[in-house]
Amino acid sequence: MERGCGMESWKGCAYTALIVFGYLVRGNKVLIVRRANEPYKGQRTVPGGRKQRGETLREAAVREVEEETGCRMRSMEYAGMLHALVEGRDMEYLSVYFLSRDFEGEPRDSEEGTVEWMDIDESLTMEDMHPTYLRLVPYILKGNYPVEGSVRISADGESEYRLFGPGEHPAPEAR
Repeated sequence: MERGCGMESWKGCAYTALIVFGYLVRGNKVLIVRRANEPYKGQRTVPGGRKQRGETLREAAVREVEEETGCRMRSMEYAGMLHALVEGRDMEYLSVYFLSRDFEGEPRDSEEGTVEWMDIDESLTMEDMHPTYLRLVPYILKGNYPVEGSVRISADGESEYRLFGPGEHPAPEAR
């Protein structure tokens, strides 16, 4: 059995898609998108999407947020990352989150979905909020970031989250 991911072989190495998200916050409100397309069609979450080749993570976040909402982030803070492992898939996902209170433009709907300003606490009570959004709010929108974590998604769709705020450094669980 071949082990590791040395330069001589990529067998056994993870192929990871990079995804970026932007939390736009104004007072006690966050800008939410109700997704019109898969993935997450019909669910609400913050704007975001896949990083394109040649972009930095920050460039990708600015582009995705602007495409989906019409708002352009002028500055942003790194808010954390979540590593998603989906049972039975070769691809893994690394989502990187940014927070911005400094942006320009008026929100508008796009082909990606409809946008709305939502009270942060109210967003936690909405049935159609994406489960990852609900888990990240206590960290990112309550000032306990950067957050780091992982989610393991089983073949039947059950999710097991492990999230940690700043200064928390637990050892990984044995698999």
